[in-house]
Amino acid sequence: MINATHNVRVIKHINGNYDTYANFTTVQNALFHMRRMNFASDSWYIVDAKDNRLKLDSSGRLVVFNSLIGY
Repeated sequence: MINATHNVRVIKHINGNYDTYANFTTVQNALFHMRRMNFASDSWYIVDAKDNRLKLDSSGRLVVFNSLIGY
């Protein structure tokens, strides 16, 4: 049995704060969820297991994003 760690987070910027929306085992799973739920707006981000901050650009590609203040 595989014990997967859910340490990839989808976070949302709400009223000046960042809150975790959901946790996933891989960035691919988080990205699939974001695209399926149409979360491609500027207020949704993925934080991977190494604390890299990622978001979808205007072309729908995942890019590193370096300005999540206070998160």
